Amino acid sequence: MSEYHINDHFYEPSAIYDLQRVSTFWEQLVTDLTSSGSNTIGLNNSTGSGCGCFDGEGYKFSSELQDPSPCLVSGVFGSLISLAFVIGGLVQVRKLRKTRNVNSKVEWWFVLKLSLIAVQIVFQLTLAILAARMSPSPLSDVLVLSSGLNFIALGVAFALSYIENFKTFVSEAALIIYWLLYLFIGFLKIVNLSLRNDRSSRLPLTVLSTVNNLILLVMEIYFAPKAPIDPTQTENLYDSANIFGKVTFTWLTPLMQKGSTKYLTQFDLPALPSFLKSDHLSGVLELHWAKQLRSKKPSLAIALTKSFGGPFLVAALFKVVQDCCAFIQPQLLKQLIRFVNEYHEDPTIPLTKGFMIVASMFILSVLQTASLHQYFTRVFDTGIKVKSSLTSLIYKKSLALSIEAKQKKSSGDIVNLMSVDTQRLQDLCQNLNIIWSGPFQIILCLVSLYNLLGNAMWLGVLFLCISVPMNTWVFGQQKKLQKTQMKVKDERTGLISEMLNNIKSLKLYAWEVPYKKKLMHVRNNKELSNLRKIGIFQACSQFIFNTTPYLVSTSTFALFIVAYKGVPLSTDIVFTALSLFNLLGFPLAVLPWTIGNIIEAQVAISRITGFLESDELDTSTVTRLPAPTEIGQDVVNIVNADFLWSKDPYKVALENINFTAKKGQLNCIIGRVGAGKTALLQSLLGDLHKPTGSVIVRGSVAYVPQTAWIMNGTIKENILFGCKYDPDFYDKTIKACALTHDLNVFTDGDATQVGEKGISLSGGQKARLSLARAVYARADLYLLDDILSAVDEHVGKHLINNVLGPDGLLSTKCRILATNNLNVLKFSDHISLLQNGKITESGHYDDIVSAQKSELYNVINDSGAKKKDDEVSEDVSETVIDKESSEDTQSVSSELDEDIKKCASKDLPKAELEDFKAVVSRKNETLTGREEKHEQGKVKTAIYRAYAKACGVRNVIFFLVTVILSMGASVLANIWLKHWSDINTRLGYNPQPWKYLGTYFGLCVASTFFLLCQTLVQWLAVSIQGSKYLHQIMLDGVLRAPMQFFETTPIGRILNRFSPDIYKIDEQLARVFAMFFTNSIKVTFTMLVIIYSTWQFVFLVVPLAVLYRFYQLYYLATSRELRRLDSVSKSPIFAHFQETLSGVATVRAYDQLERFMYMNQQKMDENMSAYHPSVSANRWLAVRLEFLGSLIILGASSLLVATLRSGRVTPGLVGLSISYALQTTQSLNWIVRMTVEIETNIVSVERVLEYAALEPEAPAIIENKRPPSHWPSKGTINFKNYSTRYRPDLDLVLKNINLSIKEKEKIGIVGRTGAGKSSLTLAIFRIIEAFAGHIEIDDLNTSEIGLFDLRSKLSIIPQDSQIFEGTLRANIDPVEQYSDDEIWHALELSHLKNHVMAMYEESTNKEDIKMDPLLVRINEGGSNLSAGQRQLMCLARALVKKESKVLILDEATANVDYQTDAIVQETIRSAFKERTILTIAHRLNTIIDSDRIIVLEKGEVAEFDTPQNLLKKKDSLFYSLCKEGGLVE
Repeated sequence: MSEYHINDHFYEPSAIYDLQRVSTFWEQLVTDLTSSGSNTIGLNNSTGSGCGCFDGEGYKFSSELQDPSPCLVSGVFGSLISLAFVIGGLVQVRKLRKTRNVNSKVEWWFVLKLSLIAVQIVFQLTLAILAARMSPSPLSDVLVLSSGLNFIALGVAFALSYIENFKTFVSEAALIIYWLLYLFIGFLKIVNLSLRNDRSSRLPLTVLSTVNNLILLVMEIYFAPKAPIDPTQTENLYDSANIFGKVTFTWLTPLMQKGSTKYLTQFDLPALPSFLKSDHLSGVLELHWAKQLRSKKPSLAIALTKSFGGPFLVAALFKVVQDCCAFIQPQLLKQLIRFVNEYHEDPTIPLTKGFMIVASMFILSVLQTASLHQYFTRVFDTGIKVKSSLTSLIYKKSLALSIEAKQKKSSGDIVNLMSVDTQRLQDLCQNLNIIWSGPFQIILCLVSLYNLLGNAMWLGVLFLCISVPMNTWVFGQQKKLQKTQMKVKDERTGLISEMLNNIKSLKLYAWEVPYKKKLMHVRNNKELSNLRKIGIFQACSQFIFNTTPYLVSTSTFALFIVAYKGVPLSTDIVFTALSLFNLLGFPLAVLPWTIGNIIEAQVAISRITGFLESDELDTSTVTRLPAPTEIGQDVVNIVNADFLWSKDPYKVALENINFTAKKGQLNCIIGRVGAGKTALLQSLLGDLHKPTGSVIVRGSVAYVPQTAWIMNGTIKENILFGCKYDPDFYDKTIKACALTHDLNVFTDGDATQVGEKGISLSGGQKARLSLARAVYARADLYLLDDILSAVDEHVGKHLINNVLGPDGLLSTKCRILATNNLNVLKFSDHISLLQNGKITESGHYDDIVSAQKSELYNVINDSGAKKKDDEVSEDVSETVIDKESSEDTQSVSSELDEDIKKCASKDLPKAELEDFKAVVSRKNETLTGREEKHEQGKVKTAIYRAYAKACGVRNVIFFLVTVILSMGASVLANIWLKHWSDINTRLGYNPQPWKYLGTYFGLCVASTFFLLCQTLVQWLAVSIQGSKYLHQIMLDGVLRAPMQFFETTPIGRILNRFSPDIYKIDEQLARVFAMFFTNSIKVTFTMLVIIYSTWQFVFLVVPLAVLYRFYQLYYLATSRELRRLDSVSKSPIFAHFQETLSGVATVRAYDQLERFMYMNQQKMDENMSAYHPSVSANRWLAVRLEFLGSLIILGASSLLVATLRSGRVTPGLVGLSISYALQTTQSLNWIVRMTVEIETNIVSVERVLEYAALEPEAPAIIENKRPPSHWPSKGTINFKNYSTRYRPDLDLVLKNINLSIKEKEKIGIVGRTGAGKSSLTLAIFRIIEAFAGHIEIDDLNTSEIGLFDLRSKLSIIPQDSQIFEGTLRANIDPVEQYSDDEIWHALELSHLKNHVMAMYEESTNKEDIKMDPLLVRINEGGSNLSAGQRQLMCLARALVKKESKVLILDEATANVDYQTDAIVQETIRSAFKERTILTIAHRLNTIIDSDRIIVLEKGEVAEFDTPQNLLKKKDSLFYSLCKEGGLVE
C-alpha cells in the first residue's frame, strides 16, 4: 500500500512522517512548558559563569564548539539590538504621531504584516517562558532578560508598523534594521542550538521565528503605502526610497528596468533629490562665501567646507569602516590557512571553526561593499553640490562684473571656469578622502606586517620614506605643468570661441587658413607639448608608486631571512604578507592621482576665487528713486559727473556731464564716432565708474543696445521677456514696431524659433524685435542706442511716428536716444551734442535751427536734416539675411496708427512680471526642434576602430604588449613566492633564500619596467597622437562647414565639442582604456592561476561569467544612455551662459537677473538629473556584482573546508585560491565599470567624428581649375540666369537674375526688406550656392573654382563688423602679406590713425608690444572700439587689399555719424576708383551718384539703369524710394 487513509484524507508515507514530527513538536512544547527542570540543554548548565550566564560557557566569541556562545549571541547582541530598537522606535512613534496623516488605505499586506508581528510576539513569549522554565535563576539569567527585552521590542515594532501606515509613504529605517539584525541573531541561535544537539522545542520554534522574521523583513522593505502620483511632477525615486533601497540602490531599479527595454530620454529621468537642487545649494554656498568676503583673506575652500562638509565627514566614517574591513580580510585568510594546517595535524578539530572563518569573511565582505558604496554615494553627492553651487555662483558673479573685469576675463575664460575648473573640484570630492585614507591604510598595513614579520618590516618602511621626497618633487613639477595647461586651454577655448562667433567674416575674407594656423600653433606647440611633459611626469610618478610595494616586500623578506634565520617563510606568512602588500599597493597607486587632483583643484580654486573677487559694478553709482507721476517731472539727473572706463589704468569715458531728462520728453544725443554716446547710456545703466558727481534715475529702465541682443527662443518670448502676456498691448507693440508683416511671413508667426543670437532674422528684424521688447516692458525710462541705423527709412519713419514721436506709444515716457540719424531731431524735446566725452552744446531743435550759429546747427545743416521738415531722409535698405524669401515688398505704412494714438495719450502701467518659475518649468517640458541630437544604443564598432586608427594601430599593439608583459611578470612573481613558501613550509627552514629572493626581485623589476614603458606609450604615443588627429579633423570639418550649419547650431554646442569632449579625449579616454586592458589581462592571468591550482573553480567561473554578463548588459543599456543624456544636457548650460554674457547689460537693465539665474539653475538641475542616476547606476551595479562575488567566495571557501577530509586540500592551495578569488571579484567589477567608462568617453570620439564628417562647402582650392594669379584684372561681373535659395526646403531668394556689370563701374543696390539685396552679395562670395545659372567675374565661371581662390580675390565691407581679439595688425592683415606702411596708409584713409595712436599712448605695456602701435591690443569682440570704429576697421581691411578689383559694400557706414560717413564716402570714391563697386545702400545719398542702380523686388531685378534715367520715370520704384527719402520734390 503506497498511501494511507486518515480522517478521510489520503497521505503519502513521507507526509505521515511529517505529521509525526509535527505531533512530536507539540508534545515536546507542552512538556517543556510544564516541566520545571532545565536538563534539556545540551551542555552542563548548572554552573553559572557570572554576570547572568548559567550555561557554563560564558561570553565567548569562540566556544568549545568553535561558535559564539549562546550568552554572547542572545544575552549581549540580542539585548543590545532590542534595547536600541525600543528607544529608537519609541522616539520615532512620538515623532510620527505629531505629523499629519497621509492619504493611505488599509491594504491586505498591512493586515498580514500586523498578523505576522502578532505571531512573532507569540513565538517570543513562548521562547521567553521556555527560557525562564529552563533557567536555574530566571530573574538574573541574561537569556531570560534578553527574551523579555525582545518581547517588548516586538510590541514597539507592532505600534510603529501600525502608525507608519497612516503617517508616511516610506518604510521606517528602524524597523528594517531591527528585522535584519534579528534575522542574523536568529541564524546564530539556530547554529547554537543545532551544535548543542538541543532536543527541546526551542530549535523548531527558533527556526519558525527566524523564517517569520525573514518574511517580515521582506514585507517591510517591499510593501509600503503608495504616494498618489502627480502627473505634472516627475517621480522622485530617491526621496521616496527606504533605507534598504538606499543602501542597495534598489531605488534605481525602476529606471534600470526602463532603460533595458527602451532608449531613455530626458523625460524618463527621475526628479533630482531635493537636497541636490541647485537653488538650495547655491543659497548655502552664497551665505558662507559672503562671510568669507568679510574676512581679510577670503577662502573659497573654507566656504565650500562649511557648506557641504557634514555629509562628507559621514562619508569619511564609512571609509574608515571599509578600510578596516579590507585589512581584517588578510587576517582571516591567515586564520583559515592556519586552520587547514592544524586540521592536517589533528583531524579531530571540528570543521565549525573553518566555516565560522568563512562566514566571517563573507559578512565582512558584504559590510565592506555596503560601506564603500555609501561612502561613494556621499562623495559623489558632495561633488554635485560643489559643481552646482559654484556654477550658480560664477553665473551670478558674471552678471555683476565691471567693464575692466570683463576685459581681463574673456567669455572663453569664464566658460572654462564653469566647464573645466568646477569639474576638477567635483573630481576632487570623489578622491579627497584618499589623502587621509591612503596613509591610514598604509599604517594599518604596516602594523599588520609588524605583527606578522616583526622588525623585518622596518627596512620596508625606510624605502617607503625615501619615496616620499621623490614624489614631492614630481608633484611639484606636475603642479606647474597643470597651471600652464589651464592657461593654454583657456587660450585655445577663447580662440575657437572667437572664430565661431566671427565665422561669417572668416569665410568672406577667406581667413580660415591663417586663423586655423594660429589655433593649431596653440593646440600642437603649446597644449599638446605641455601634455607630453605631463605624461612623462605621470609615468615617473606611476613608476615610483608601483616600485615601492615591490621594494618594501623584497627588503622585508630579505631582512626577515637574516634576522629570523630559524623561522621559515611559511605559507601563512607569505600569503598574508602578499595580501597586505596588494593592499599597500592600492593607496600607493591611488595617492598620486589624488595629489594630482588636489594640485589641479588648487589651481581651479585660485582661478575661481580670483574671478569671484573680481571688481563688480558699483550699484551706488546710480541713485534709484520711485517713478515720477506727472509729465515734465525729472526722470534723469546727472550733475557734475565724471565717468571712467577703468580705474587702473585710469581711462576717462565722459567728463563733467550735466544732463537732465524729463517724463514725456524725447532727448536725442548726437556726436561723431567714439564721442561717447553709448558711454552716456551706459553711465545711466550703472555700467561705468563714477569718481565724482551724482546720477539719479527715477523708475524702471528699458534698454535697446546698438547691437540687438536676441535670446535663443521664440519671437514672443523675446518680446514678453519675462512679463505677463497682455494680448491687447502685445498687438499694439507688434504694430508699433512694424513687426506685423514679418510675423505674417513666418510660418509659425510669433512662435518662430529665432535661433542663437537671432540668427534666423535679418538685421532690421533683430533691431525691431529688440525695440519691441523695450516697448512691451512699459518702463519709465527708455535708453535707445542708435535703433534707427539698422532699419529701412520708411520703417524708421513708422517707428518715429508710432513709438518715439509725440503721438507714439512711448509719448508719456522719458526717452533718451543716441543716434546718427539726425532726421529724428525735429521730433525731439532736447538735443545734446557730445564731443570727446563732453556735452558741448544742448538745446531744443527749434532754438538751434533759429540761432544758426552753434556747432549743433552746423551738424544738422551738414546732414541736410532741416531741408524738409515734413519728410524724413531715406534709410532705404536694411541688412537682410533673407532667411525667408517669401517676404513681399509691401511697404510698412509710416502713418500713425489710430489705436496707438489713443493708447499713447494714457500713462501706460508698467508690465507685470510673470511667475517665471512656473513658465521655465513648462518650457522645459516642451521641445523646440532645435535640441542637440545624440546617438542611441551601443556605440558602433567603427568608432572604436576610428579611435585606434587615430592613435596608430602599431602604437596600440605595442601598448598591449607592454601591459601583458607587465602583468605577466607580476603574476609570475606571486607564483614564484608561493612556490618558495611551499618549499619552506615543507622543509621547516629557508633553503637557498637569496636565489629565490633574487628571482622574485628580478620579476618585480621586470614588471615595473614594463609598466613604465606602458605609461609612456599610453601618453606619448597613443593618447596624444589620437588627440592631435581628432582635434585636427574636427576643426577642419567645422571650418569647412557651410554657413547654414552655424545658423542652425548654437555656438555653445560646438564649443562643448572643443572643450569637454576634447578634454576627455586628451586626458581620460586612453587612461580608461589602459585600466580596462590592465584589469582584463590581470583577470585572465588570475583565472589561469586559480584553475591551475583548483580545477573545480571552472564550475564557479561559468555561472559567475553568465551572471556578470547579464548584469553588464542590463546595466550597460541604461548607463550608456544616462551618460549621453548627461553629455547632451551640458550644452544648454554653456549656450545659456554665453548668451547671458553677451546680453548682460540688457538683462541688468530690465532687472531680470533673478529670472536668468533661475533659468541657469533649471538647466543645471536638468543636467544633474541625468548625472546623478548615471553615477548611482555605477553603485547599483557594484553592489550587486560585489555581493555575487562574496557569495562565490563563500561557496568556494566552504567547498574547500568541506573537502578537507579528503586530504587533497593544502594550505598553499587555500591561500592562493582565496587570495586570487578575492582579487578576481574586484577586477571583474572594475572591468564592467571600465566597459561603461569606455563607452561613455568614446561618445566624445563619436561626437568629434560627427563634426569631422559634416557636409563641407565646395573645395577651397581645385588644383586643375585655379584662376590666373592676376585674376580678376578687370572686375567685370555677369549674372547668367542666376537663381539661388538658402536651403533646399526653402523658396528661391533670387530668381533668374541676368546682369552685366562693367569694369570699374559703381553699382548701387536698393530694394525693400526681403528683396534679396544681401543674398546677391552672399551669392557672389558663394556663401549660398547657385540653384540655377552661374556668376562670371572677368568671364570666369566662379562656380568652377575653389572657394579660397574666389573669396580671397574679392573685398567686402560687411554690415556685421566682426573684430577679433589680438593685435590691430592681425585684425587687418592676419595673413601678414602687407607691409606696415600699407597698413598705416589704410588706417589713415579709414580715419582710424589718430585713434590707434591714442590707444597706443594710453597703453601701459609698450615694451610688450615692441613699441609698435600696430601691435596695440584689441579686446574680445572689439569691445574697446565703438560700433562705428569697428566698421571703419572693416573699411581698412578693404583699403589694404589693393589688388582686389571687386568690392562689395554691405551697409558699410550704418553705424557712423553723417560727417564721418561723408568723409568715408569720399575716401571710397577716390581710393577705390580703380575697382568695381557694388553698394547695398543704407542712405540713398550714398548711392545717388552711382553709375547704375539695381532695384530688386521679390528676388528679381525690377530696374537696372542710371540714377538719372530712373528718376526721369515717375512711376519707377527708385523714384518712389527717393521721394520717400526727400531726395526729390
